[in-house]
Amino acid sequence: MPTLQDGRDAINEGNLQQARLIFQALLQENARDEEAWLGLAEVVTDEDDKRVCYENVLKINKNNRAAKDGLRSLEPKEDPLVAALAGQSFDSEDEEAAWTDEPPDYNDEPTFAAPTDSEPSETPTAVLVAVGLALSVVVFALFGGIIFFALTSFAGG
Repeated sequence: MPTLQDGRDAINEGNLQQARLIFQALLQENARDEEAWLGLAEVVTDEDDKRVCYENVLKINKNNRAAKDGLRSLEPKEDPLVAALAGQSFDSEDEEAAWTDEPPDYNDEPTFAAPTDSEPSETPTAVLVAVGLALSVVVFALFGGIIFFALTSFAGG
């Protein structure tokens, strides 16, 4: 039967898969082994699995500092950019009024003003794409024909 030390030795050798198997075997023998749960938490890669391991340690011993620290390390970290901007002061009242902690309300329907007679309406993008495509085909055909003509007239001699 493997021991906790065998699991620690496997970790120190960099063999995390073997360490995981050792800690799992120890937990099958004794599911209330705090050290085996902590060792398993050290070698699993999934954060949810780590959380389960630390929570199991705390079920066994609610005062276990390593498990508390491990759970705390899994908590989401504050974005450094948000933290830097939190202490930002505004140069004017307009800037401060523009900054809000509330997300914009995307449920409002956008309103668009219809173009008046004095304003020209925008050409639809699809029309512009079609015209550009047609021009590129014409230019390609024209230059392709010129090149073909030049090559055949020089080769034909």
